[in-house]
Amino acid sequence: MSDNNKKHIIYRLSGMGADYRLFSELKPINGCEFVDIEWQQFSNVKSLSDYAIELSKQIDTSEPFSLLGVSMGGMVCSELTDIINPEKAVIISSAKTTKEIPSSYKRLQFLGITRLLNKEKMRYLLGNPARFFGVMNSEQRKLFYQMSENIDIDFIAWSVKAILSWNKKSASSKIVHIHGTSDVVLPYKNIIPTITIENGDHMMIWNKSDEINKILKSIFEKVDS
Repeated sequence: MSDNNKKHIIYRLSGMGADYRLFSELKPINGCEFVDIEWQQFSNVKSLSDYAIELSKQIDTSEPFSLLGVSMGGMVCSELTDIINPEKAVIISSAKTTKEIPSSYKRLQFLGITRLLNKEKMRYLLGNPARFFGVMNSEQRKLFYQMSENIDIDFIAWSVKAILSWNKKSASSKIVHIHGTSDVVLPYKNIIPTITIENGDHMMIWNKSDEINKILKSIFEKVDS
């Protein structure tokens, strides 16, 4: 880290429908400070790249900083890395480019899938978190349900549509991509990871937090050193 006492800011973006509580298992990193960016809707913004442009206005680029994103947050981080100049960009259980999104998902955009999203379908999806997302202990499951209570269906529908129509062909070499071999949401076979977590699923930021914390420490404690 740098010689002065100023901490290196790591801006964090959670997954779709989640918030800062998704990072509850992450430990502090010496010399760094976490700042969480909240999801919000912007009028007339249709693509993930345009959404990233709007979010970039919340990031102080006058001092060195880094990015950390999970799932959809990682996709936005991939876009942000092209717009601003982070020291590091780490994405977890995510995709750097369109090529890492399953082709079966991309076909859904032609079926108007977002028009089918409603509270009942979301309740079913969120009511079976382990099946769709990954292993959680009782406390994590409780936290998951608490986050789901605040879900904005309109924003979820926008997010799904934006991901299905995402058109990003290349990613910055700065990105460190951490991915699990047992991810069901974004299957490992489609991913070109920097770091692999064996048996890691889509919620490994919770259930593989010991490994994730060690990796993040090794990455970020070297920033500005």
